[in-house]
Amino acid sequence: MSCDCESPDGSRLWTTSDGVHLDVRGLECPAPLVQTLGLIERGDVGNVIIVHLDQEPLFLYPELDERGWSHEVVASSCGDPSCEDEVRLRLVRMRA
Repeated sequence: MSCDCESPDGSRLWTTSDGVHLDVRGLECPAPLVQTLGLIERGDVGNVIIVHLDQEPLFLYPELDERGWSHEVVASSCGDPSCEDEVRLRLVRMRA
């Protein structure tokens, strides 16, 4: 895979060595928030999720705090011009 901002098979959910990835780019609001919260509430995704977004999800942050997840915006290591506007958010479970 030449660009780590996309799954190998084009799906919106995939796993790599750095965690579970969820791509919500291109979705209408509030779908990115709803899909992200739905994924963390499943409970079977491990302790690290990387969410690929079109913009910073300001309304998501208080919801993550309530559920015991930390969050940080991380740089994309994609190198592909198609990922220039991507916001990549790394979520880490702080409590079970």
